[in-house]
Amino acid sequence: MGKSYFHYLSDHNGDYKLSKAAFFKRYDKKKYQLVSGNNNAQFVLSNSIRKINLLSDKTFEHPSQKLIGDRENILVDFKKYEVIGQGKDGVIYQLTSNQCIKIFFKGEVYKKELEAIQVGQSSSIIPRLYDYGPNYIVMECIKGISLAKYLKKNRHITESLVMQLINLFDELKKLNFSRRDTELRHVLMNEQGNLKIIDLKRAFTSNRPIPVKLLTELKELKLSREFLSYVKDIRPSLYQQWKKFDER
Repeated sequence: MGKSYFHYLSDHNGDYKLSKAAFFKRYDKKKYQLVSGNNNAQFVLSNSIRKINLLSDKTFEHPSQKLIGDRENILVDFKKYEVIGQGKDGVIYQLTSNQCIKIFFKGEVYKKELEAIQVGQSSSIIPRLYDYGPNYIVMECIKGISLAKYLKKNRHITESLVMQLINLFDELKKLNFSRRDTELRHVLMNEQGNLKIIDLKRAFTSNRPIPVKLLTELKELKLSREFLSYVKDIRPSLYQQWKKFDER
């Protein structure tokens, strides 16, 4: 506990880390520009960009402060910022102890995730949104651990954690998300033991009201029966909907 992160890299075993050659093979080279000259170089969108001196030590002292005044594509040297997440959708850098910035590779993914985060600002399970631009989102940087890592380490699930997961599903329904499923690695437990959910790009485009993926992963960890036994006591109606996924 205590490490600030957005996506938990160790859960992927580095599967999503792209070499320069692999990156340009997947994405259009003309649309991206290298922002670091070392072996850990990262890429950002570069159409009509301007290079600016951004993210000084005094930036983001207060959530009301803006990252950039005007909304336009930018190129920023992020060499002094730690990469805390890296996947097929983008790269996440830690800006301060409680804020990070996610640079997106594709505009479509960016728009979907931004919409979900904006809608979710009324809920405690969604990271706080601080700012955004044409290809980036500045949001809360959670200190804690992914539920995937937590459960793999502890190999048991408590009643209080099951209650939190049920409350998480209730919140997703309240937000009118059509996808109320998630992978364990996208559920984060902060230092206070509260759950947050990330990677929301399918919140409105995927229709999955039952947490099939989560139940499948719990079964792989041999925790689904324990989980469902608590669900049966806490919310019998959900148990009737979910129990069949443990019988497969």
